[in-house]
Amino acid sequence: MAPVAIDSRWSYVPVALVASHGATVVYLTSIVALGLYRSHKALGPAQDTRQRVVQRKKLTAAFGSLAALGFLLSAGSTLSYLTLSYNVWATERGAENLDSFFALSPRYINGTEHTSTLTRWLNDTPIYLDAFEIVAEKARRLWWGQQLDLATVSWTMLLAIEGRRRQIPFLWAYALLSQLVGLSFAQNLLHVAMLLTPAPIAMHDSRIGRVIDTIFPPKPANWMPKPFVFITSLILNYGTTLSLPYVSGTAWFPTAIWLTKALSFAPLVLPTIIPLSWGKSRTDHHEPYASISQLFQLASAASAILHARTSISSVLSNLPDAYKHRHSIRIPFDTEKRTAWERSATALERILGAMSDHPVVAAAGKDVLLSGLSIGLWAAVRAMDVTDILKSAIPGYKAADDCTYEASSEYGIGGTASASKSPTPAPAHEGTMTLRRRDRASSSKYSSVRGSLGPEEDGTPTPTPRRRGRPRKVKLEPEPGQDLEEDPADATYDPSPEETLGDVGDVLPDDDFDWESAALAWGLTALGGLGMGSSSVYGGECISR
Repeated sequence: MAPVAIDSRWSYVPVALVASHGATVVYLTSIVALGLYRSHKALGPAQDTRQRVVQRKKLTAAFGSLAALGFLLSAGSTLSYLTLSYNVWATERGAENLDSFFALSPRYINGTEHTSTLTRWLNDTPIYLDAFEIVAEKARRLWWGQQLDLATVSWTMLLAIEGRRRQIPFLWAYALLSQLVGLSFAQNLLHVAMLLTPAPIAMHDSRIGRVIDTIFPPKPANWMPKPFVFITSLILNYGTTLSLPYVSGTAWFPTAIWLTKALSFAPLVLPTIIPLSWGKSRTDHHEPYASISQLFQLASAASAILHARTSISSVLSNLPDAYKHRHSIRIPFDTEKRTAWERSATALERILGAMSDHPVVAAAGKDVLLSGLSIGLWAAVRAMDVTDILKSAIPGYKAADDCTYEASSEYGIGGTASASKSPTPAPAHEGTMTLRRRDRASSSKYSSVRGSLGPEEDGTPTPTPRRRGRPRKVKLEPEPGQDLEEDPADATYDPSPEETLGDVGDVLPDDDFDWESAALAWGLTALGGLGMGSSSVYGGECISR
């Protein structure tokens, strides 16, 4: 092959773009770490009990380690891809190949002065577009990459709903990290943030925040967009995701890619920029649960349909050269052995083996597997009710039995009681009350007694637990002819809707992890893809309080 002639015109813009990518990742990670520190410092006294401190340290270390693993896997795959892309470019131009991307240093090609190999390579190679197109152009590679796109949609919905409710700092940084690094990295960082932010915290004022508030007036704390806002963004997002394999290799592909990435931020951005009339103020935190379930049901159903379509296309794709791509010239495949394996392997083996086709496919596959592991562990840690998971995964699903609420206050007073969908929240002066629903009768150590036998049937009166705190004040009856003035300080406190919503806290279950919920999450992921698994778990998270 004759060397390709070198164009004398070049620009530093691609170099600046790649450098800004790395610098942006470092900056976003640092401000996310700052936000986690603020959340940790804002934890109230009720979260500082010995058991909760130990459990929180253990879980933050676990999800933090998963985030670090996701970052390392993404960084390793990125360096492998950059090295391969450069070597393909160097082979076409008769330049020296490199064993590692770190060995690349400014040098001259064919005696051309003031030109570095790095600048030339990035000017000639659209590395971002190449990566997306290599994944999208073959069905079995798209099988991995599409799952990440679908899961990112439901995960961003969690950011928009639960992240805004808890007022987690720098939500936009998590969304950007999911695109610049990987979903598993940003996902596990958000899990750590949710563990450290069980209740809404005071927002820190910043210059960016003041500018945004000047342009878009802030909404009330109990305000939420109407369902049609999120539904519209979901439909547009899934439509562009569906179009990617059809426009791959055409002039429309760059537009479709950037539109897909932009629409993934829509659920997080829309609540800030839309008019106040496009939303509704709620007086009870259970009020939007029906619409939230419908949103995640839509996301789950659409993800399952798109995943099934890609799976069928991957199974039917039996072309002998399906593993080849534009960088195959530098991948040391034994063509004869690879072709024989392609003809003899089953469809499932070829789909799973697509991770070895190219570093960007391997990066997508590792991200999918690590994200799937993370959502299952999150369901187990949160001890999610399987009813909530199914309610967010299956359109039209309704629980057969009434739910039982397990209540636990900040002071450690627990118990069970049958309740309706909208239990009355506790007043602010009684402590934050956490309500978590369960199906099983064993959700409390007293459930077998209270659920099956009453005090009269058992023959043993139920002991009344002694409550901590100050004794209840006894109201004195005035004697004849005596007037008792009521102390204004003793008047009944009636919290406002904003205060009531802000008091909805969140504590981790004190018992063991619920591996039944984890098994259900992993089963839905294996059945309908990572998008369906994420929609079911994160939808259940949003309606589990």
